[in-house]
Amino acid sequence: MDPKLLADALTTCLAPAMPYLVTGGQEMVAKAGKKLGEDGLELAKKLWGRLHPKVEAAPMAKAAAAEVAVAPDDPESRDTLNAQIRKILKADESLASELARLLEAAGTKTTYQAAVYGSGAVAQGQGATAAGAGGIAIGGSVHGDLPLKPRSSDHE
Repeated sequence: MDPKLLADALTTCLAPAMPYLVTGGQEMVAKAGKKLGEDGLELAKKLWGRLHPKVEAAPMAKAAAAEVAVAPDDPESRDTLNAQIRKILKADESLASELARLLEAAGTKTTYQAAVYGSGAVAQGQGATAAGAGGIAIGGSVHGDLPLKPRSSDHE
């Protein structure tokens, strides 16, 4: 799996659990179980168990994990952690493969992110369709010509 995509998936999975994974404590773990669900917490623990030694060994990665533990919803903190995880994965291909297998075995779903600027449009995922401002989106078979400009009778 591409290190960037794997880092994205790991960050998405781990960030909500970071307050509990980094600070620990039975009370925090119980709260994490309620927030993430038992399956989500178990997956986060497995992933973190494998990734944690590498994070501890890299001061910048350790600091990024601590930041996300304090503010798990902060996009800048998540981006910093993501970049540090990506560096770790690029440096250790066997760890990257193992983490990818753990994620795949857990059945993690594909997630998408997009940003739209101006009057554009975004469609993501299998079978998605989008048309920007002034665009035409048509499904199925189309026969004949399509007008490039609306006819005046279309606005009456």
